[in-house]
Amino acid sequence: MRRVIGLVVAGLLAAGCGGGTDQPAAAPTTTAAPAATPAAPTPTTPRATPPRTPPAETVDGECPYADRDTIAGIVGQRIARSTVTATRPHVGCAFHRAGGEKAADVAVSVLPDARAALARALAVAGPTANPVDTVGDGGAVAVTDGGALLAVGSGPAVVVVRINQRSSLAAVEIARLVVAAL
Repeated sequence: MRRVIGLVVAGLLAAGCGGGTDQPAAAPTTTAAPAATPAAPTPTTPRATPPRTPPAETVDGECPYADRDTIAGIVGQRIARSTVTATRPHVGCAFHRAGGEKAADVAVSVLPDARAALARALAVAGPTANPVDTVGDGGAVAVTDGGALLAVGSGPAVVVVRINQRSSLAAVEIARLVVAAL
């Protein structure tokens, strides 16, 4: 072992003391790890975000779930106009009072299955909401200072109804109309 160490030291000294020649000393040899190459994308590697879908266009129109007179009778307010938002596969609707305030708003979305739809409905209504089991597959309704919010599942569809009154009964009535029309 001493002999090997002695040979290594002698070699290093000889390389450093070139005896007056202008030759550069040999570069020390080291074992370096190979340069890392970028890994191929894996399912967990984040990918570029696809371009955003443009917002759905909202236009004046008749709602396919209920007409203005029916909604006016349910909420007890005059409905001056209704709008339809072109979303797929089901449109959204809003019913406006004469001053422009929304009296009622309906949104429908579709999830992969009924279990996911019911879970989303309960999440939308919030943890303090009251259960609703008389519309679709069930859901919940929350009454707040701003009105009522009801969300129910119906198969894979989630129906969300917002009204400007603190009346869960009116929200339930509107939700029944929407579920029946799906």
